[in-house]
Amino acid sequence: MYNLCSKSLAAIIGLATLPFLGGCAGDVVDLDTIAHQQLLQSDREDDARYIGQTIRIDLTEALDRAIAKNLDARVAEMDLVVQEGNATIKQLEVLPQVKTTRTTMVRSNLGASSSRSVESGLQSLEPSQSSDRRRLTSEMEASWNLLDSGLALAETYRMQDETGIARERYTKVIQNIERDVYAAYWQAWEYQKLKAGNKDVLKKADQQIRNLNNAIDKNLLSTDEGSDKISEIEDRKRNLQDLDQSLSSAEIELKTLLSYPQSANLELVSPPEIKANIKALLNGNIRDQEWTALQSRPELREEVLQKNIAIKNVRQEIFKTLPGVNVLMSYNTDSNSFLQDNQWSSMSLGVTQNLLNTLTLPLRFAAAKTKEHQSDARRKALGVALIAQVHLARQRLSQTQDNCTDSKHAAKNALKKAYTKSAKSKAGFAAGEEKLVSELDGRISTVRQSLTCSDMQDSYAAMVNSLGQNLDHQTLLASNGGGQNGQ
Repeated sequence: MYNLCSKSLAAIIGLATLPFLGGCAGDVVDLDTIAHQQLLQSDREDDARYIGQTIRIDLTEALDRAIAKNLDARVAEMDLVVQEGNATIKQLEVLPQVKTTRTTMVRSNLGASSSRSVESGLQSLEPSQSSDRRRLTSEMEASWNLLDSGLALAETYRMQDETGIARERYTKVIQNIERDVYAAYWQAWEYQKLKAGNKDVLKKADQQIRNLNNAIDKNLLSTDEGSDKISEIEDRKRNLQDLDQSLSSAEIELKTLLSYPQSANLELVSPPEIKANIKALLNGNIRDQEWTALQSRPELREEVLQKNIAIKNVRQEIFKTLPGVNVLMSYNTDSNSFLQDNQWSSMSLGVTQNLLNTLTLPLRFAAAKTKEHQSDARRKALGVALIAQVHLARQRLSQTQDNCTDSKHAAKNALKKAYTKSAKSKAGFAAGEEKLVSELDGRISTVRQSLTCSDMQDSYAAMVNSLGQNLDHQTLLASNGGGQNGQ
């Protein structure tokens, strides 16, 4: 009796601790509450460390931080971890099911029974007791359905392919992040080089417009002539402002990609030169580059895994038609004092066949084969598209390289013209607005060169991405090292 009470008390205590264990799951957050505000505030605590700070960073550090801190990368990484965990859990389903039961039974009276003769209908045995009023039984049972275990094993192999798909998707996310960071870094660095000069020239333009308006008001300059000069300056001013705005947006994008708050100040280090890398890509054998893309692109590798899954699904549909063999073994104890043996073992072996699975096999098999053929068609179509991307990326890289070279020559000529006008203005041979217009033209050409050559850097990153490669440090530092403009 004492043992029975102590065991019951232990069970009650165990059940009482379940609510405390459930607290490990965390607290529910209701919308528009203080807890909701605190949750959002905690999400921004990491950003608070960088508010108002000047952060010096180079391209290699930017790529490293993007992979470590970018939210898209973290989500893709967690998807991979979850899929790996699901595959591990599925492996456990292959093992036999083990179940243990402990039961306490109490009757309000004696469990007495008697027998009645089938022939005479009279009671043949006086009522007698065959079990105690209080009994404690226990059972440990191990069951193993061989068909279910085989299907679970097949499902495990399929989920391993799904884990590979999650890994390829993570790789693609990383490659896309690297490309975006690389392009945004180059453009933001160009903007940081030019923004002070752009601001100075625009300030001069505003001052010159005010001077011309004052000259018109004082009748020192005719309205028509003054308006023409003002329009000429304003057209170039708007052009420069538009180009400056196109460059400035890259810094906002870069901060977002690096998970820095917009209030932080980035001081970018000159990125490494990649002329040799671009030359190697443009001079490389296009057939080899096609093959590299087909082997390395995560999207196509995912489709290969999808085909494997389709093939395994076909096999799994066949396995489902096999009869199930169920093995059951148990060990039992019973505290009933009337039993001759209080402990015993039992075993059973059963065979089960689901006739519906057998009848529907042709239909299920045909559906699974259709998915396999669909996977083949999708993979082939994607392969053709990827090859086209390689050709387009290479063509764009070649074009943007030529555009960058042309814009350099145009900027050089515009700056030379601005220098000449400045010299003439100092010597008294050119008016102030002529000098300013030539200076604006030179500045516009310089900013346009930065945009064009930044586009070439983006084309380089796109070409590397089309080959399914990463913009790793060795690729970035393969040529003449950092510290110079790679244009």
